[in-house]
Amino acid sequence: MKLAAQERKERIQAEYKRLLLAAAERVICRQGYQSATMDEIAREAEFSKATLYKYFGNKGEIFLEIILQYIEEIRSELIAISQSKLEPEEKLKKIIYTVINIQNRKENIARLVLQDRSLQDFLHRLFISIKEDKQELLQAQKYFRAKREEVFGAACQVISEGIEKGKFVQTSPGTVVKYIRAMIEGLVYSRFWEDKKLSAQQETDQMFRLLMEGIATKPLQKGEAT
Repeated sequence: MKLAAQERKERIQAEYKRLLLAAAERVICRQGYQSATMDEIAREAEFSKATLYKYFGNKGEIFLEIILQYIEEIRSELIAISQSKLEPEEKLKKIIYTVINIQNRKENIARLVLQDRSLQDFLHRLFISIKEDKQELLQAQKYFRAKREEVFGAACQVISEGIEKGKFVQTSPGTVVKYIRAMIEGLVYSRFWEDKKLSAQQETDQMFRLLMEGIATKPLQKGEAT
């Protein structure tokens, strides 16, 4: 009986947290990170301020949770794809689609990160140059970097598998993944000035075709510019 009650309480708490994060994301995207307040987030979620503070101490913790959920969603999807029975090229295409699709759903947050200097400073301090002796921030940084490495490793595993099976050319898996990641992240910038946006599937099809076919009409000869 106690176990059932505890499980019910945990489900309720998880749902409250989900609603609060969704509300916070809307407020931060609408107001900007610096202008958003805990009061506004609580009102947006239709919860009391006391309830909000029960789950999060400040808006920095809230945005951190949004970022960590984002990387965890990508990580879990890519791990599942890399371990699937699909052929390497099918895995690669599915990875590209998955990341683009998640990125599209989080486009407002991605835009905000690009535009909001205060948010850039917060993320830089958190993930790149933590100087404060704050255990929770150090743990968040460690968690983020570990998840990012898992994402990178899963993608490299797919490229390595493709090379071993003769599907992809002999090259550095890490280099391939680095450039694919740069291409996908670049889509965030391109959407600022594009009038017509492609769907996640259309962008995946185009990127995958270019990756697999290349754009040269003939292979580069040794000594030519690369």
